Amino acid sequence: MSNFPYYSTVDQIYHAEWSIPKIARLQRLRTTIETLWPYGHPTQLVQVVGTSGKGSTCRFLETGFSLVGNAGAFMSPHLFDYRERFSINGKFATQEDIHWAWQEVVKPVCVHLAAGDSQHVHSFFEVSILIALALFEKYEVKWAAMEAGVGGRYDQTRALDCVAAVLTNVGTDHAHMLGNEQWMRALDKAGAARPQQPFFTADSNPINLEVIEQVCADAESALIKIGQPEIDEVIERLQDWEIAVSGESLLHADYQKWNATLARAVVRHFHPDVDDKALLTAYANARLLGRFWKVDDFTYADIAHNVEKIGALSGEIQSQFGDRGKVLVLGVSGKRMPVQVFASLAGSARAIIFTGSPYKGQEPGAIQRELAAQTAGIPTIVVSDPRAALEMARSIRQADDVIILTGSTYMIEQALNPDPYLRHMSANFGWRMQENNEANGTLHLKLPGYNPVVR
Repeated sequence: MSNFPYYSTVDQIYHAEWSIPKIARLQRLRTTIETLWPYGHPTQLVQVVGTSGKGSTCRFLETGFSLVGNAGAFMSPHLFDYRERFSINGKFATQEDIHWAWQEVVKPVCVHLAAGDSQHVHSFFEVSILIALALFEKYEVKWAAMEAGVGGRYDQTRALDCVAAVLTNVGTDHAHMLGNEQWMRALDKAGAARPQQPFFTADSNPINLEVIEQVCADAESALIKIGQPEIDEVIERLQDWEIAVSGESLLHADYQKWNATLARAVVRHFHPDVDDKALLTAYANARLLGRFWKVDDFTYADIAHNVEKIGALSGEIQSQFGDRGKVLVLGVSGKRMPVQVFASLAGSARAIIFTGSPYKGQEPGAIQRELAAQTAGIPTIVVSDPRAALEMARSIRQADDVIILTGSTYMIEQALNPDPYLRHMSANFGWRMQENNEANGTLHLKLPGYNPVVR
């Protein structure tokens, strides 16, 4: 009989040289949090992990909890501006907020702790978590959703004292980090479970659920599963109450109803008296930048970037546009395999423009060659610069065509970010760390695909 909590233990032992530093980093982050908030942080935090839908679920949680008090969300990555990672009552943090949180709260403590211990230097993602906590305290946020970066067991959000964990689903993304077997990825994400705290999931895969059930039982964490009956109930109530869901609404896409239903279960668990009609009405009004975003009358952008997200987006594109011509502007970032990512999407195009991004982008010509079999008979063009790629798409667009940019958040940012300074900084993220390491002789950082700690 399988024993997944034991397998998790063996995995840590087999990779002790890797797992111990990971766990130590979590402890250092806890120490910093305790230094800043010695009596505990005043916000009730909910960790959100999963392959896809984390950001949307965070937005739905924030929207729902805002019915009972100030609510916030920490999400990643951002699209145009770093401040998009921090949301309070549906509004992004201001530039002044970020400046204050870093200069006045987070940086002084981080520098002080690093001065006493050279190992106590926080990463970009860890600093961002601390900034989120500072902003939540400043604005007296009662509830906040915290989106994990990668996985669950070792992700930096695991260092937080959360009152619940939420798992959207377990797919194939980040296999090189989480494991090449489905059960391994499920085991890592289920590691978000905390002792005696509820664990919510909308995953229905039997392999994943066996792992999740065992991990939650071992942690004495109550498992609350969301399935098709709960989804159907939400859809029925939206119809019965005649709650309008516009095309601009985050809830408009069918796959987002899963995320909304999952968030609804969490909100109602902690606030069973919340008005359900008011909750669903709030969800119908929820928006989130980069999710099936209508840029103009014929251009859409979606930050879907893995197999599961692109699959869901493909269904929504077909539902929204049917037989209309589609000009796709596609990019791939990191180590993802284009053939897998775009399997459900490439064949629906009238034309495809392959492009890249300066940060983490794969070479667009290589993507074109890899997808040659899937795009046979479809005109394809390689335009390396994302902004030029979008202009090319507009120049070849026919009267009824729609242009859709997807596959890489970084590519979309470079194509559409109106701020040239932020665009330059995003394109060159990590250059200071790279220069520093090159000066110290660590030339391996020059290798293609170098990825500093950022999510």
